[in-house]
Amino acid sequence: MTPRYARAPSSERAYAAVPFNRGTAITLVMGLGLSGIVAPCAFAGAMNGHVFGLYMAEQLIPQLPPNAIVVVDNLSAHHSEDAREALEASGFVVIDDPEEMADEEVADAPEAPGIQVWFLPPYSPELSAVEECGSKIKSFVRAAEPRTASDVIDAIGHAIGQVTPEDARGWFNHARRARAPRPRREATPGLSSQAASLKEDGG
Repeated sequence: MTPRYARAPSSERAYAAVPFNRGTAITLVMGLGLSGIVAPCAFAGAMNGHVFGLYMAEQLIPQLPPNAIVVVDNLSAHHSEDAREALEASGFVVIDDPEEMADEEVADAPEAPGIQVWFLPPYSPELSAVEECGSKIKSFVRAAEPRTASDVIDAIGHAIGQVTPEDARGWFNHARRARAPRPRREATPGLSSQAASLKEDGG
């Protein structure tokens, strides 16, 4: 990986060596709470439903407090039957649409643990605080300019250490504001009458 931007003196170009071979893709999956990153896991290859379900059931959820709600985006692997089976086999409740399920149904689910898994609405990355967290981590990894898979893993570990609880709270607050309905601006009576009078004067 390499930085997207560089600096150079005025009227001069910035030069840097950029590897042509991208190498093996490395996926980083993690949770984010108000205190910071939870259960980060990096591995070679792409995410799939089976890996995601095992990660949630065996790594992320055991580190969460009782009655936590895990909010997940709509990556296709997250919705796969493999992911659902891995979660339900561990006794977790998976809720596709929280608005359509009554509180009584969740509370009365057989052997339901306190932790629930909720999915975000489609096309709503602005509601996911972990998206902004991933952006910060990626910027630190790019700045380190790693050239091997092991260097990338080391850079990811360093970048994760730069995420603070203040960062996490700020990202959650930003996601909360994105979800809040925006009030409509009311027309000012003085401006309306002024516009009307100008229209009459103009004929």
